[in-house]
Amino acid sequence: MKRRLDGRWLGVVLLALLGCSRSTTNTPPADKMAVNAQALRKELAFALAGHREWSAAARQLLDLIAQHPNDPELHALIGTVYREQGLFEQAERSYATAIRLDPKNAGAYAGRGILREVRGDVGDAAIVDFKAAIGLAPNEGAYSNNLGVAFFVRGRYEEAEAALQEGLRHEPFSRRMRNNLGFVYGKLRQFDRAKREFEHGGSSDEAENNLGFALEQSGNARAACAHYREAATVNPLLQAAAENVRRACPEEGKSP
Repeated sequence: MKRRLDGRWLGVVLLALLGCSRSTTNTPPADKMAVNAQALRKELAFALAGHREWSAAARQLLDLIAQHPNDPELHALIGTVYREQGLFEQAERSYATAIRLDPKNAGAYAGRGILREVRGDVGDAAIVDFKAAIGLAPNEGAYSNNLGVAFFVRGRYEEAEAALQEGLRHEPFSRRMRNNLGFVYGKLRQFDRAKREFEHGGSSDEAENNLGFALEQSGNARAACAHYREAATVNPLLQAAAENVRRACPEEGKSP
């Protein structure tokens, strides 16, 4: 079963626990009950991580790993927990263990790639990891998004565009990838295409604000200011737009 860090795991765990508490007949064998208990604790660890309850997730995972040291999913997940807590050396060891135990664990490669980007590693080791993850799970759009962002921060915009387009082929409604692609088009000075991606990636006020930022990054401060002000007019509660107006349009006043 493919595992992702999202809220649905918590519901699965709670339903299963309630079902066990009500059962009074047809008691399964002890070994089967032990397997079920392990699975439930594993799902709970995923649920805690999905809700960013890192300390609670770590406690569950360390206990599970002590009992089941050859489970690559556990090592990959605690690698992510360590990474999110800034424990980079422990995270790298955990990802390496997961890959050693299961060389086809795409999530471990993707997690290690993110670690290398967050840690600021020099070179393209993160890109190698992201490509490995994509090779193992080509339909997982998030891995292509990670690769696209890695290319973007290195100024390799054509490669970033190709990676994000591939990710959107699998997840066409991903707002994150749409916005990332919009910023890539901004760097390529294809602002009409950037605008379309921003419109697919958020509300009209968010699209105006993002387009303003793309234009500002290109050096067109006047056009950027116009879009920031439009975003703030459409939605006076959009804090990012209001801050951009104050920062980028000082000659026009601090509010639209």
